[in-house]
Amino acid sequence: MGIKEAIKTAIHQKSKIVPYNDMTISYCQCTDCPTHPQCKKDEVVFCSAGESASRPTMTAKGCDCGECEVFKKYNLDTGYFCMNGEAK
Repeated sequence: MGIKEAIKTAIHQKSKIVPYNDMTISYCQCTDCPTHPQCKKDEVVFCSAGESASRPTMTAKGCDCGECEVFKKYNLDTGYFCMNGEAK
């Protein structure tokens, strides 16, 4: 892991299960989520980074987490990480 990758991980990763790195960012499907349509590329991989900063204004409208490669790779069993926080 390079220095840039280590800094990115240290700043964003809260989960002890899912890393916040270039691989998980590239597989992440958060930007297609019906619950978090305002999601941007700088706020993704909620299963690692924890709930969205927009959480107070969000309403559950469906969850695509189960279709995500990150979800499958790390055998996650819940969803709505953008609302409920990181995988634990």
